[in-house]
Amino acid sequence: MSLSNLILTPVISLAIVLAIMPLLRVAAIKLQLVDKPNSRKTHNGQVPLIGGLAVWFSAIATLLVVAPSWGDLSGISFMLIAAGILLVIGVIDDKADLRASLKLTIQVGLAYYAFSNGIRIESFYGIFGIYEIHVLVQYVITLTVITGVINAFNLMDGIDGLAAGLALIAFILFGYLAFITGELMLLYLFLTLTGALIGFMRFNFSSKAKVFMGDAGSLFIGFIMVLSAISLLQTAQSTPNIQLVLSVVVGVLTLPVLDSLRVYRRRAKNGYSPFRADRTHFHHLVLQLGIKHRSATLLVIIVSGLLIILSIVIGTLTTFTLMVLSLMTAFILISWLLSLNSKVAYWKQKVLEMEKA
Repeated sequence: MSLSNLILTPVISLAIVLAIMPLLRVAAIKLQLVDKPNSRKTHNGQVPLIGGLAVWFSAIATLLVVAPSWGDLSGISFMLIAAGILLVIGVIDDKADLRASLKLTIQVGLAYYAFSNGIRIESFYGIFGIYEIHVLVQYVITLTVITGVINAFNLMDGIDGLAAGLALIAFILFGYLAFITGELMLLYLFLTLTGALIGFMRFNFSSKAKVFMGDAGSLFIGFIMVLSAISLLQTAQSTPNIQLVLSVVVGVLTLPVLDSLRVYRRRAKNGYSPFRADRTHFHHLVLQLGIKHRSATLLVIIVSGLLIILSIVIGTLTTFTLMVLSLMTAFILISWLLSLNSKVAYWKQKVLEMEKA
């Protein structure tokens, strides 16, 4: 892949998003495909939920232009098809609020489709002393990881630029991994998504032409992210690149996955459904620091970046087990500090209310 293609691919994708987003905004408003303010949402007015559609259309259109031949797309066609189905489900959910059980069923079905096309977790690479795993265990773990990461990434889409920013970092790093492992079409895919996400963020941060990614975007991006991660691990398996690939993959997924597990555990402990919406996610805890949304987005992305660096350093210099334990410890410590601050802020507000009364 030439340097000109490396530059041209994301530029084309970016240009397409910038061109079609205004048209999609008008259509979304007419169709009432919009996000309306409520008790959990602080934005003003109705915001079009078409960011995901724009990113998807731009990525596919760009791939058709820059791919050496359409036949080269066959290696990732199943991934694009499944992601497209999830995109449609997300659009319907954005419009009509589908049941969580129905969405989960569809996600499991698409995860099985990916597994049947060869995307599977075949080893734990020595984490906790486990290497190769039985095919039945591969099946269960792969489906669990795919559906888990999809929903974990979906939960990160709570404030402007956060999901897109995390995805942008992931696809840039994955692009490098695809380059060193020879996954050419995955590299093209990551470059198109990089350009498209930059274009989306231009509108997501806008005050006059704001758009949201919507479930359509966060679901299909999370799906591509986890499938790409597993595919990169399979390619790097039994090669010297496995240390770096596994370290990056685990580091990228640490924040969304561990935060979703923390939130699900808290909801279940309080007697609620794990899928019950609330304001206890990592980015909500960061907002409790009293900072603005953009600052919160930047801070969460910085935390994720530090976790990725920690993962790479420990994963490449020591053992994968120590890497995982270190990431878990770091996340638990940071979350505990943020939760402590949230509790202090809560009681401070209560005291102020009592004083006024």
